Amino acid sequence: MHLQRLTAVGRALHGGMIPGPRARAEITPMPPVRTLAVATAAAVAVAGACLAAGWPDGADPIVFTLLLLAGTLVAASTSRPPVRHHLEPMWPSFVAEWTTLLLFGMPVSLLLTAVAEVVPGLARADARPDAIARAARLSVSLLALAAAGVAATAVTEALHPAKWPELAAPMAAAIVVHLIVRGTLAGLVVPLILRHGLMRDWPARLLDAAPGFVVGASLAGVIAEIVTREAWTVLPLALVPWLVAGRDYGVHVTHVQEQHRRRSVMDVISEGMCVVDRRGGITQWSDVLEHMLGCGAARAIGASLGGAIPSLANTETTHAVEAVLATREPRTINRVTLSNAAGSRIFRVRLLPVEEGVTLLWQDISERAREEGLVKKSEERLALAAEAASDGLWAWDLRSDECFFSGRWRGIVGLSAEAVTAGIEEWFQRVHPSDLPALKAAIDAHLAGHSDRLRHEHRVLHEDGNYRTVVCRAMAARGAGRTPTRIAGSLTERTEAGGGGDGRGAAYLDPLTGLANRAIFVERVGRRMTEARQRRVADQFAVLYLDLDRFKVVNDSLGHLVGDELLMMVARRLEECLRPPDLIGRLGGDEFAILLNGLADAQQANVIAFRIQDALSAPFSIGGREVFTTASIGIALGHADYTTPGEIMRDADTAMYHAKARGKARHELFDADMHARVRDRLGLENDLRHAVDAKDFEVHFQPIVSLATGKCAGFESLVRWKRHGEPVGPDVFIPLAEELGLIEPLGTWVLQKACRTFAEWQRQMPGRLDYIAVNVSSRQLQQQNFLRIVEQAVDHAGMQPSELRLEITETALMDSPQLAARVLRDLRDFGVKIYLDDFGTGYSSLSHLHKLPVDALKIDRSFVKSLFASDRPAIVESILALAATLNTSVVAEGVETDGQARELERLGCTHAQGYLFA
Repeated sequence: MHLQRLTAVGRALHGGMIPGPRARAEITPMPPVRTLAVATAAAVAVAGACLAAGWPDGADPIVFTLLLLAGTLVAASTSRPPVRHHLEPMWPSFVAEWTTLLLFGMPVSLLLTAVAEVVPGLARADARPDAIARAARLSVSLLALAAAGVAATAVTEALHPAKWPELAAPMAAAIVVHLIVRGTLAGLVVPLILRHGLMRDWPARLLDAAPGFVVGASLAGVIAEIVTREAWTVLPLALVPWLVAGRDYGVHVTHVQEQHRRRSVMDVISEGMCVVDRRGGITQWSDVLEHMLGCGAARAIGASLGGAIPSLANTETTHAVEAVLATREPRTINRVTLSNAAGSRIFRVRLLPVEEGVTLLWQDISERAREEGLVKKSEERLALAAEAASDGLWAWDLRSDECFFSGRWRGIVGLSAEAVTAGIEEWFQRVHPSDLPALKAAIDAHLAGHSDRLRHEHRVLHEDGNYRTVVCRAMAARGAGRTPTRIAGSLTERTEAGGGGDGRGAAYLDPLTGLANRAIFVERVGRRMTEARQRRVADQFAVLYLDLDRFKVVNDSLGHLVGDELLMMVARRLEECLRPPDLIGRLGGDEFAILLNGLADAQQANVIAFRIQDALSAPFSIGGREVFTTASIGIALGHADYTTPGEIMRDADTAMYHAKARGKARHELFDADMHARVRDRLGLENDLRHAVDAKDFEVHFQPIVSLATGKCAGFESLVRWKRHGEPVGPDVFIPLAEELGLIEPLGTWVLQKACRTFAEWQRQMPGRLDYIAVNVSSRQLQQQNFLRIVEQAVDHAGMQPSELRLEITETALMDSPQLAARVLRDLRDFGVKIYLDDFGTGYSSLSHLHKLPVDALKIDRSFVKSLFASDRPAIVESILALAATLNTSVVAEGVETDGQARELERLGCTHAQGYLFA
C-alpha cells in the first residue's frame, strides 16, 4: 500500500501537479494506535498533575479526566499548520483549546495546548520535528490564548455583575484580543525571528480568518455551556448543525483560496489566459486578457468565446477549441486578428488541453507583426532593384552567417535566376582553390578597416564546369564600436578573354599525385553530362567516389610524409585499374573520384570497383615497412535526371558513406533510398540539435523498490524525446547525441533536472525517498569539469551528495579504465554513489572491475527475462555471487511479473525496477 501511494504521488509530481492537504495526508498518515496511546497517557498525566495542584476547584476527577482526554485527542490528532499559516482559517484543535479555557480556566487550557503540540512528535516514529518551528508555533498559540484569557477576565470583572447582552462581552473581547495577538505575532514577530519575509498583508488575511475563529469560539462556548449545565442530551442536537456549518464554511474557504491562487498565477504571467470547459463555456478570464481584448471577466465568464468576443464566432479559433476538446492534442494559431475602436491587434494563441477543458494563452504580437510587414516591404523593394540590376548583388549578415544572393548573382554562375538566402559557402565553394585564400584575405582586411571599399577579381565555377572571371565590389556596415555587422556588394562578370578555358595546365593538376584536381574533374563530368543530354554518345557513364579507410591512423602513427607517399602509391594503382577513356582525380585529403566512360551496363562499374578493391588489398612497401589500407567506394550511374556535376558527385559520396557504415573495404551503388535516408538523418540531426538547445526533452522517473518490503527506495531518471509529436527511442537519439557531441549538454540538463525534482520530492515527502539515479555516458566522464558539474547540480538542488547515484555502463568504464577509476574515486570522495548499469551485457575485465569504486551492480533486463528459461545460463546467480564478493548491492532491471520478483528475491537480489512496479 505504501508503494502504491508513493508511486501515485510520484506520477502526480512528474505530471506537474501539486498535491493538496488530502494528498499529503495520504502520504504521511499519523498512526492512530500510537496517537491514541500517547494522547491518553498525556491526558491522564496532565489531569493527575492538575488535580494534585488543586485546580480546577471542585471538579469531579472522573469528568475532568474524561473531558481533558477528549480535548487532548481532538487537539493532538488534528493536523496542525506551520507557523506561516497561523492566519489561515480556524482548525479543529482551536475548539478543544477554547472549550478547556471556558471550562477549567487558563492554566489547564495552556497546558492542553502545549501537550497537543508535543503529542504528534512523540506519536510519529518517522517524524523529523523542526524544534524552532514547533517552538514558534507553540509560542504563538500560548501567547494568543493567554491574552484572550486575560482579556475575558478583565472584562468580566469590569462588568460584574452583568446581565444579557453584557454577558457576551467577555467572549467578544477574548476573540478580538486573540486575533490581534495572533496576527501580530504570526505576521510580524515570528517572521523576523525565523528570518522569513514579513507578511505585509496580515491585517487583510486576519479579517478573512476572523469568521472561522468566531464560529470556533462560539462552538466552544456552546459545548462549555452544555457541560456546565450537564445537558448531555442537547449535545448531539447542538453539534450536528455546527459540524455541517463548519464543513460548508471550510469548503467555501478552500474554494476562495483556490480561486485566489489561480488568479495570482494568471496575473503574474505576461500572456493573457482563459479556460473554456468541455461545453464551450468560459470558466476563467485573466486580468491581462481583459486588458488585451477589452472584455471584462463579468461579461466573459459563462459565455462562449464567440459570445464574449463576437468577432471570434465561427472562426479558426473556435474551430481549434472544438478540435482540441475532441483530440486532446495541443494546437497553436500563429495569427488571430481582432479589431475594435482603438484599432486592430494581432495575437498568437496556444491551445493546451487540461482536465477541465482547454486553456488558451494569448500573446500580443501586433508590434512584431507590423515590424515584419515593414521588413517584408523593404525586402520586396530591394529584390525588385536587385533583379533590375545587371550585376549580381549579395549581402552577408556577419551575425547570423547568412548571405542573400540575387537572381542575377545566381545567373552568373549558371543557377536558376531566383534570389535565395544561404550560407556564405554557396559562394566560397565555387571560388577557384587558387583564388580563395586571396579573396578571404581581402574580405578580412576590409572588415578590419584597412580599406574603405573592397574590390577583388577571382574565378568562380560555372554550372557548365568552366571557370568564369568575376569582379567583386563591396562595403561593410558597422555598428557600435565600429564593429562590422554586415557586408554587401556586387559581382560583375568579365567578358574579356582569360579566366575560362579548358585549363589543362599544371595549375589544374594535383601537386602531390599528378592526377586531375577537383576543378578539372568537375569540368569533365559536366562536359560528359552535356554530351549525354545532347545524345552525342550512346554509352553510359558513372562516377566513383573513393575514400581510404584508416588513413588518419597512418598519418597519426607513421607521420604525414608516409601518408603522402601512400597517397601517391594509391594513385598509381588506381591508374592501373582504369581504361583509356576513364578519368581519375584527387579531390583532397584521402578522397579520390573516378569518371567511368563507355560503360555497357551498370554491372561493368561493379566489376571495376571489385578490381580496385583487389588492387588496394596488397600491402604497400614504404620506408622498409609494409602499410595496409582499403577503400570504401560509392558508385552513382549517370542518367538524365542529373542537371549538374555536383548532383551526381553528391550521390556517389552518399553511397561511399553507406559503404563505410556497412563495414568499410566495400562498394555500394547509389539508389533513391540512400538519399532519403541521408535526408532523414540530416533532419534528425538538425531536430536533435534544436531540441538540445531548447531543452525540449522530458525526464521520466521509474521507481526502484525493495523486494523484501515493497517500499520505494528511489527513482531512476530516464530522458525521453518526442520529434514532431512522435517518440524517438533513446537507443536512437542517445548514440546520435554522443556522435554529434551533444551528450554533454543533454546529460548536464538531465542531471540538474533530476536533482531539482528529487529535492522537491524530499521537501514534500520528508524521509520517504533515499536517492535518485542518473545515467552518465562515457563522454561525460571524460569532461574536464564533470566533477564540478555534479557538485553544482547537487548544491543548487539543495540535496545531499549521498542521495545521488550515477549509473555508468561497463563499456564506458572499460573505454579508459584508469581515467574512469580516477573520476569515480573523486565522485565517491564527494559522496556520490556509483552503479554499474547493464552489467553482463558489455565487456569487463575483472582485474579492473575490482579496483573501481562501484557501489551496486544492475542486472540487465535480458537476464531477468530469461529467468525461467529451461536452458538459461546461471548468469543472474553469478552476478549475485560476484556482488557478494565485491561487497556491492544488486538492482534487477526489467522486472515485469510477480514470479520474476519472487525468484530474484529468493536468489538474494535486494532491489528491482520495472513495469511490475510502475
